Amino acid sequence: MATPDFLDRLVGIFQGAIASTQENAQLKTENAQLKATNTDLQTKLDAATAASTDLQTRLDATTASLNEDEIEKANTATKLASLEQLASQLESISSATPAAA
Repeated sequence: MATPDFLDRLVGIFQGAIASTQENAQLKTENAQLKATNTDLQTKLDAATAASTDLQTRLDATTASLNEDEIEKANTATKLASLEQLASQLESISSATPAAA
């Protein structure tokens, strides 16, 4: 016949095993939840990265367009200055030339 100490130790071992099994099941559930959360966050990160890339592409295109506009404005200003200079020269020439009778 088994001694009471042996039976107490055996009961303790089984109780510990049951508690460990329950804790393991709980940890597996938490792990599954964390994996699901991680997958959701990764999906959101991927979407945000794609949106960021799209916005950067749009910004680059807008910047390029603005740069082209600035270059065109500068070229137009240069041409206008040249035309004003030519007009001034023509005015000087015409005022220096006697009027034909």
